[in-house]
Amino acid sequence: MTSLLTPLQQLFQRMPDNGHQQLSGAEQYFYSRIRQLPRRTQQVFLLSRVDALAYPAIAQRLDISPEELHNDMVRALQHTRTPAELAPHERQACEWYVQLQNPQTTASERIDFRRWLDAAPEHLAAFHETELHWRQLLVPARHQALNGNYQRRHHPLEIGAWLAGLLSMVLLMVLAF
Repeated sequence: MTSLLTPLQQLFQRMPDNGHQQLSGAEQYFYSRIRQLPRRTQQVFLLSRVDALAYPAIAQRLDISPEELHNDMVRALQHTRTPAELAPHERQACEWYVQLQNPQTTASERIDFRRWLDAAPEHLAAFHETELHWRQLLVPARHQALNGNYQRRHHPLEIGAWLAGLLSMVLLMVLAF
């Protein structure tokens, strides 16, 4: 059992307490790919990968549908892969990997996944590569998450209220003179 955890323990050991570290070449590449994601996709990915939140909690926090969350996770996983075009079975492996992370995945969906996995040897290889890729994203994701900005949703009404408060303060200052 401990031999299975060794790669993860090595990742945790590489992450200093203050969060500052030099990223390896591959980690730097993944970090730059994560930074290129749209803001909401980054939020979904980091809340899942770094904060280990379940999909329903992420969807509720960001006020998005489960389908939007699923699409964002697949987009993040596919976008952080190498720039070469993914083969159809590699894209499907990403889809399945994201689907299986969802605690609301049904037994029927798991059976469908098993059928897909058994259908061709390249399916198993693609899924294995996707799982390894997911593990490689932990350190770059933590590096990206250091500022914590991804955890907060900026709601348009919240920004509007802030602007209204600012304008009223300016108006009061002008009227006071």
